[in-house]
Amino acid sequence: MRPRTTVSAIAVLDLYDFLRDRGVATDAELLAADLRRENLIDLSGDALPPQEQRLPEEYLIALWRIAASNATLPHIGLLAGQIYNPATRGVLANLLCHCDDVAEALQVFQHHIGLMNPSEHWSSSIDEGMLMLTISFAPDRAYPRPAIERSMGALVTWIGVLTGAPVVPIACAFTFSRQPYDWRYPAVFGSALSFDSDINCVRLPLEVLHRPIRTADSYLKTLLMERVSQVRRTVEAEGALVRRVRQHIRVSLHLGSGIEDVCRALHVSRPTLYRRLKREGTSYTELLAAERRELAYSQIRQGQPVACVSDNLGFKDVSTFHRAFRRWFNQSPRAVRNASCIVWKRATVAGRPVIVER
Repeated sequence: MRPRTTVSAIAVLDLYDFLRDRGVATDAELLAADLRRENLIDLSGDALPPQEQRLPEEYLIALWRIAASNATLPHIGLLAGQIYNPATRGVLANLLCHCDDVAEALQVFQHHIGLMNPSEHWSSSIDEGMLMLTISFAPDRAYPRPAIERSMGALVTWIGVLTGAPVVPIACAFTFSRQPYDWRYPAVFGSALSFDSDINCVRLPLEVLHRPIRTADSYLKTLLMERVSQVRRTVEAEGALVRRVRQHIRVSLHLGSGIEDVCRALHVSRPTLYRRLKREGTSYTELLAAERRELAYSQIRQGQPVACVSDNLGFKDVSTFHRAFRRWFNQSPRAVRNASCIVWKRATVAGRPVIVER
């Protein structure tokens, strides 16, 4: 199971407002995706600053999928990439504003991009006397075309705004096909464009690296670097917390242990555990269900009796387990076991016993 990843909450809020204000995302679509603006930023007294809060990456992907399905503004990714809003900068974006020059900012950006989106990756190289910036997304996250357009366009826009001088790419390549609105591309990416490429990349003049950033401030850079490092440690620790909670649930399911037992084992209070898991976009109930679901499928496939599996997973009775199993897999435990039945046959191939699976 892929670890549940989180992204910058303020980035999610910014995209939510952008899509809604332009009519790309309707209230009905947002509610259907379980996206409510009041839930995106925690304004309680003990919450982290909005610039440092996190939300499940699924929220960001859901917004981009809504954007990709809109036929009225198919170029919404290009539009989003040309917007620079200082009010919605997260902790990393604020740090970049105080780096000395573009070279330093790009280095910091590539190192800490996970604070914005851990599934987005940038690399830089010098190729034929040009600066080549390549972007890729984690392949299992399936970010649609508008997300790629936005990220590539935002990088070009960001360099121009922070240095006070527009930058025109020498060439750009995209992995997707040419779009009907391709006439809009030169305003952002220059005129040398290629589509259906193996990579998404922007080629810039090498001199861009040496451009100073107008708002550079060594004092604020030092302070913000400390905050970025702290936020990164917190994100990594929260991910470790989820793993520890799941591990404790797994080894103690058969004992009927509950959230209070987990809190004692981890030496945290129940409100603290709730708050920290919420920052990770999950809850004890969700983690418990995930562990039960994985173990139930595995143990039933192995041929263990239903009653034993029910007991192993801490269900109060077999009927409750049956209902949960059907809800998870849309079939009964017997059906899953029969589909996975392994029949031993007394046969040999080259003198070795074989197993025939059906």
